[in-house]
Order: sequence, then C-alpha cells, then structure tokens
Amino acid sequence: MSTRSRQTVLALGLAGLLAEAIASHPALAVGRVTLFKVVSPQNEVVIGLTKAELAQMKGKTPDAVEKALRTTGSLQVWQYGVRRGISGEMEQAPVRKIAIADEPTTHIEPYTTPLKVVSISDEILTEAIQ
Repeated sequence: MSTRSRQTVLALGLAGLLAEAIASHPALAVGRVTLFKVVSPQNEVVIGLTKAELAQMKGKTPDAVEKALRTTGSLQVWQYGVRRGISGEMEQAPVRKIAIADEPTTHIEPYTTPLKVVSISDEILTEAIQ
C-alpha cells in the first residue's frame, strides 16, 4: 500500500469517526435549536427556538424567552416531542406550530435531552421531500 493510499484510508476513517461522534452526541447537534419547557398549571410543553428567534428575543436564556412572552403577550413557537427517527433511534423533533399566551402562572424553564434534536429547518425539508 502506497503512502498516499494509507493517508486516504486514515482520512476516511477519521472523517467517519468524527461524523459518528457528532451524530451520537446530541449536544453537538443542538446548535441550531434550543429547547425550553413551558410550565403552566394545566400542562408542560417542550418548545424549540432557533438561533434567529433567540436573537430577536435578545438572549438565549429562559428569562429572555419569558420576558419576550410577557412583552408581546404571546409567542408562536414549535412544540417538540419524542419520536422514532428514520434510523430507528428516538429523537426530539418538531411536532406542530403552537401559540403560547402570556399568563401570570406560566413560566419558562431550560430543557435538556439525551436524544438527538432535529432542527426545524431539517424537519421542514424532510416533509417537503416526502
């Protein structure tokens, strides 16, 4: 095997390991969507906000989201839920667009998941293809 062939095989192996590490580590995949839990006396809902939406709210924290909710009176957001993905593994994915109304007893909490998080744009593209 030539030196060039060995380098190619090593590069492909390294690329495969890197891709597998990113796919198996949800924290690296979440970059485009941040999840929050909206808690009210009636229920708890997991929502996802994109970087652009968080930038409009001038913050990435639950407090910034709650402040935006209080200021505007309601927010249009994507509700997230658990489903089985194409690969068969469980993932956190957008379910539907919902409106959250400002109520005094409603508050926003951080939400973390060990599952892969599907970004909103990826979900919209997948639905368009199907």
